[in-house]
Amino acid sequence: MKALYPGQDDSNHGEPNVKQQVQISMPNFGPADGLNQYLQFSRQLGLLVIVVIFMGVVASERKEGLLSVLFVKPVSRLRYLSLRWAVNALYVLVSFAIGGGVAILYTALLLGKPHIGAMGVALLLYLCYLLLVFSWTFFFSALFRQGPIAGGVSLVPLFVLPFLGALWKPLGSWGPYGAASMGSSLIGGADMAPVGLSFTGVASALIDLGLSLVLLLGAYAAIRRAEL
Repeated sequence: MKALYPGQDDSNHGEPNVKQQVQISMPNFGPADGLNQYLQFSRQLGLLVIVVIFMGVVASERKEGLLSVLFVKPVSRLRYLSLRWAVNALYVLVSFAIGGGVAILYTALLLGKPHIGAMGVALLLYLCYLLLVFSWTFFFSALFRQGPIAGGVSLVPLFVLPFLGALWKPLGSWGPYGAASMGSSLIGGADMAPVGLSFTGVASALIDLGLSLVLLLGAYAAIRRAEL
């Protein structure tokens, strides 16, 4: 009688049995993961699209001499910049909000009923950070005559702020990127539990709004002193 060892049987004449059961553990995706995918896409590609589209919003008109013609007429620099900033910022925010609404809709259809309140607050926090990204792109477009230069400089804070926030936690919580980080943490996901809205997240969003207005005034100061 032939002795059988673990991994052997008598049907293959003592050769090792190569049939093994492999168990793969899959994460339990929920409604929060649907919106988190949209927010992650917005952080990675959406912000780059904002910079590329609006890096010449003022610089291109300045380079082509349109501003020198426009300001000959009774149109003040502040009024021009305020309208350009408001209209294009509204375009950015509405586009993101519509995308977020669609993300919530397909999340409800595919992954289950989402927490509408938490997702709505997360979108509002992201809107504040998106407004800031647009505003510093607008400012650099007014500061530099060349759109590509304005776009290149606008990319610096886009990558530096999250990096510095990861190195220094107070800056990551209270700084400009804290609103976006809070938005992702608020809804959670498969690999992290949701957290409640903190004061630091609200403060970061208010800081983003305040800096956006400061950057608008900075764009006005840059155009006021620039040679058109």
